[in-house]
Amino acid sequence: MADALQPLVIVGASGFGREVACLVEDINAIQPKWNLLGLVDDNLKNDTIEGFNILGTVKDIYLMEPRPMIVVAIADPPTKKRLAESFKADGFKFATLIHPTVSIGKKVTIGEGTIICRNTLFTTNIDIGEHCIINVNCSFGHDTKVEDYVSIMSHTAIAGDVLVGSGCYFGLHCTVINKISLGEWSKYGAGTVVVRNMPTKIVAVGSPAKIIRSKE
Repeated sequence: MADALQPLVIVGASGFGREVACLVEDINAIQPKWNLLGLVDDNLKNDTIEGFNILGTVKDIYLMEPRPMIVVAIADPPTKKRLAESFKADGFKFATLIHPTVSIGKKVTIGEGTIICRNTLFTTNIDIGEHCIINVNCSFGHDTKVEDYVSIMSHTAIAGDVLVGSGCYFGLHCTVINKISLGEWSKYGAGTVVVRNMPTKIVAVGSPAKIIRSKE
C-alpha cells in the first residue's frame, strides 16, 4: 500500500514540524495519499516523542532516491523563503497540506507548499500564496489575498478585502479588520488588532496596532 502513496519529507522537526506530521496522518486517515518518510532538521537527531523518524539534516534530502515531495514546516518567513527557493532551484516538488476539517468556500486558491491546519475557515474569493503557514482555527473573509511565505498563528481572524504582503508573520489571536493593506515582511505580535494600513518591514503590537520598530 505504501508503494502507491506519494513519498513526503517534512523540513523542520521542532514543535510545528511534529504538528504537520500529525496533520499528514489525519489526511491519510480520511483518504490515504502520503507516505511520510520522516522529518529533517539541522539541530535535532533523535526521533520525535510521537515516534516520527528524523532522517538527518536538510542536506540529506538531496541523497534520497527517488526524490520525495517536501514541505517546509518552519514558521520564520525569511528562513522558509530561503529554503523553499533553494529546493525549487534544485528541482524539488512541494506538497500542499490541508487538514480535512478546513472549510473552503467558492473561488478559493491555495498555492503550492502551503500548510493549512485544523478548523480554519475560508469564505469566498480568497487567494492564499505559496509556502504559507496557517495554523489552527484561523478565519479569512471575502476577497482577501495573502501573498507568499506568510505565517499566521492560531486563532487569527482576517476580515474581507484585506491584502497581506509577502513574508508577514502574525502571532496568536491577531485580528485584521476589513479593507486593510499590510506591507510585506512585517511582524504582528500576539493579540494585535490592525485597524489601519501598515507599511513594510515593521513590528507592531497592541490594540489598536502600534508600530514599535522597523525591521532590518
